[in-house]
Amino acid sequence: MTLCFVLLAVSAGVRLALALGTDVYFDEAYYWQWARHLDWGYYDHPPLVAWLIAALGIRPTALLCGAGTVAAVWGLARDVYGTREAAWRAAALWSVVPAGVLAGVWTTPDTPLLLFWVLALWALYRERWVLAGLACGLALLSKYPGVLLAAAFVAAAVRYRRLPAGAWLTALLGVLLFLPVVLWNAQRDWVGFAFQLKHGLGGVGGWRTFGEFLAGQLALGGPVLLPLTLVYVARGPKEQFLLRAAAAAPLLLFGYASFRARGEANWPAAAYLSACVGVAGMRAGWFRAAALGNLALVLAVSTHLLFPVLRFQRDVPLARTHGWTVLSTLPREGVTVAYAPSYQFASQVAYYSGLPVDTAGQARFSQYDLWPEPTLTPEQDALWVSEGKEPPSELTARFASVEGPELLRGEYRGRLLHTFHVWRLRGARP
Repeated sequence: MTLCFVLLAVSAGVRLALALGTDVYFDEAYYWQWARHLDWGYYDHPPLVAWLIAALGIRPTALLCGAGTVAAVWGLARDVYGTREAAWRAAALWSVVPAGVLAGVWTTPDTPLLLFWVLALWALYRERWVLAGLACGLALLSKYPGVLLAAAFVAAAVRYRRLPAGAWLTALLGVLLFLPVVLWNAQRDWVGFAFQLKHGLGGVGGWRTFGEFLAGQLALGGPVLLPLTLVYVARGPKEQFLLRAAAAAPLLLFGYASFRARGEANWPAAAYLSACVGVAGMRAGWFRAAALGNLALVLAVSTHLLFPVLRFQRDVPLARTHGWTVLSTLPREGVTVAYAPSYQFASQVAYYSGLPVDTAGQARFSQYDLWPEPTLTPEQDALWVSEGKEPPSELTARFASVEGPELLRGEYRGRLLHTFHVWRLRGARP
């Protein structure tokens, strides 16, 4: 039990330190932009992450949802095993799963998904059908893979040859909560659904991308927890089949998808929620190995993000979490709008400078393409902000002259992480 409390305390300290000690990074800034334009859906994901940011703020959303997820894992494990000792083990293990730490510090759609996923599992396990319907609906409002909860429950119903009547009420509530997202997509040629199908299954994949998927799971699930998760899925207790199916569904789907396209390592993160409950019932040695392995990984990464000592040729984690605040010094006087080459970059500019933004050039289609373009009247100025890319010709043709670039250096503890190039586009043409 002492180890459990140490893990929970260290995890809480790490999460708070990272939340206070890192910049808002581009995904968070993008969802913050959504929160300024509340709607029933967005191009990339359902709307719940935007609603929460609008209500609570960026980092408070992650910290509160993260703490709630740890507490819900505790409650689920207590009901599964009937002991507080197993509940503490499950909660402590989840608190140091890297995927859970990420979602508990930086706000993304995974942040509410993980909370409502485990709440839905808990309610389904206890056959609290109304609560299960609400939690399933909120999981779907968080991220489309929330539908995998239904797949896990159907698999369990087939396995047990039992479909309680109350499950229909759960399904009805879940569908009703998600219906506005369906209608939003229907009014926009199904752009959100189409994007996710293409993003997850389109492109070119194979054994190489599957290897990248496995490497991502070893990093975000844990080098010991991942194999234990596979053991739990294959040989766990029969009475925990629902939880085992809930662990298997994301790993199977996104493992298959990795053969079709390069995905993101965080996509199957929900699998490790029930896996932590399963490992809590295994031998104490396996629990300690998984927990201490994850703790070492979390401490190594968080220490590097806050007090970097090692130097890497391409330090993506450090560049994503630091060096962005210099964008607050962008010139604003006489500037109507700032353009950027990607939705991520545009969102960072909007968050730190307060300027209206839009994408231009070869930017990937995003929510910005669904919003009206910022108003730009003749003779007004604009900015083009990038990390080296020159303003595209179709943009400069709209202005009388182009000046720049001026350079802004994004640094952290003496390390140059970003060199922002700023062009001033003067005198918008009629």
